[in-house]
Amino acid sequence: MIRDWRLDPYDGDQAPLHIHHAGEEGFICLDGELEVFVDGVRERVAPGEFFVVPRGSPHTFASRGGAHVLAVMSLEIAELIDGLHADLSADELSALWSRCRSSLA
Repeated sequence: MIRDWRLDPYDGDQAPLHIHHAGEEGFICLDGELEVFVDGVRERVAPGEFFVVPRGSPHTFASRGGAHVLAVMSLEIAELIDGLHADLSADELSALWSRCRSSLA
């Protein structure tokens, strides 16, 4: 699954540090500034470059100046992202992370 994201400038990380235990996630930077933090290292992804987060790696991403990014993910990771933007109870969120074979780091 491919998602077209336009990330607004933000001073912190765009997502909490998390792990996908069963799938990789890729980021293709089309424009702007993207940083991917994986396994304790922050990598800059320039326009025209891509970065793949290996399964099982704690990661997050940031865009301090804004970015246009294509995010490539499994259907399972897409379900997780959609669910995280829904109005779910704490129990429902816990079940979602588990069902999507992911966890907070």
